Amino acid sequence: MPETFPDNVTYMPNSSEHSSLNGSRDELDLGNDSLYYNVFVYQLYDYEENIYIYLWTFLVILTTVANVLIVAIFVRKSIQTPTNRILLFIAISDSLTGLVTLPTYIHVYTREKHGVVNLNESWCEAFIISKFYISQAFHTVSIWQTVLLGFQRFCCVWFPFKTNSWFSARRTLFAVAVINIGAFIINSYQLHNKKADKMLGLCQWKIEDPCVESCIFLWITLLLVNILPSGLLLVLTILMIHKLFHHTNRKGSLSEEQSRERDKQNKKASIIVVCIAIIFLIPELPFGIFVLMTVIKRHGGSDILVLRENRIFQFVYEIVLLLSFHANFWVYIIINKRFRDELKSIFLANMRIFVPKRITAPVATNEMNHSESYIIKGTHLNEHTTTV
Repeated sequence: MPETFPDNVTYMPNSSEHSSLNGSRDELDLGNDSLYYNVFVYQLYDYEENIYIYLWTFLVILTTVANVLIVAIFVRKSIQTPTNRILLFIAISDSLTGLVTLPTYIHVYTREKHGVVNLNESWCEAFIISKFYISQAFHTVSIWQTVLLGFQRFCCVWFPFKTNSWFSARRTLFAVAVINIGAFIINSYQLHNKKADKMLGLCQWKIEDPCVESCIFLWITLLLVNILPSGLLLVLTILMIHKLFHHTNRKGSLSEEQSRERDKQNKKASIIVVCIAIIFLIPELPFGIFVLMTVIKRHGGSDILVLRENRIFQFVYEIVLLLSFHANFWVYIIINKRFRDELKSIFLANMRIFVPKRITAPVATNEMNHSESYIIKGTHLNEHTTTV
């Protein structure tokens, strides 16, 4: 799951941490021969195993199921709008942020022994890269797609007659593709920074001292993943609310009734976006402030938290982040009636598949054929109407 700074940024060893780590290594009789045995130690704390094996896995699966339903609804042509297209892509990247960590998390956190996990070089690199690079990249995608959503709603309120052409399906797809490419480029430093420390036999993202390349990367991610998108989303949301509730949009060629209906729909969609923006900022603002303080302290040669406290802050942020992903689903259900109707139609369609039809008493052959034909035609008509 996304983390923008490594363990050893806030690593201030104490006797208990050293005894746990060294005790395990002595028990395994690795000593300085860990390179020979190709074993790298990743330190764990007592609370991490249960959190990441059970709670994390449950929340990732729960969020993914909800997002699959979101995608199944927003992919329907009858409900596709510029806003819903972006919400669809946000649901996909939110799911991938958690899903890409599951294989390595399950492998690593189920191998804990005496407070450490012993990994070969391949699993060490896979674990840290999935955690710091791939998951972080997909989270960066979600962040900038949320900003794109805020910009789209801003344009919809301020320029209502141009938004559909500006945010056509092709242009939206192009914008999302650019965001994906940019997100993986921003975080690409993690691919060139070895995580398996062969000198110490540790599995970690190690920052050099003095901090040069790593701190440059941290400042870039801090600016492009935390400060800039949060600031843009906040400004766009405030401007959208101001325009929406203090000005009357131009009617253009619409009648008064059509104009009122359009404004009503605009307000509903904009309220959804405001809720998503608030949910987005709840985990991101405090985490961004924490990262900023951490990097500044690192430049001064000191740290904010010891490793254990740093890990606690990290998992709290990650859990809250997953909950914020899942909260979007309930925002759609509570506010968007069309979403509720489409969700209901999906469940009713599945129920018709699994619930057997009532069997009636035999009748004459001609009457039975006529009745079956009528039922089949009627069922086909109803399904067709629901889909459209």
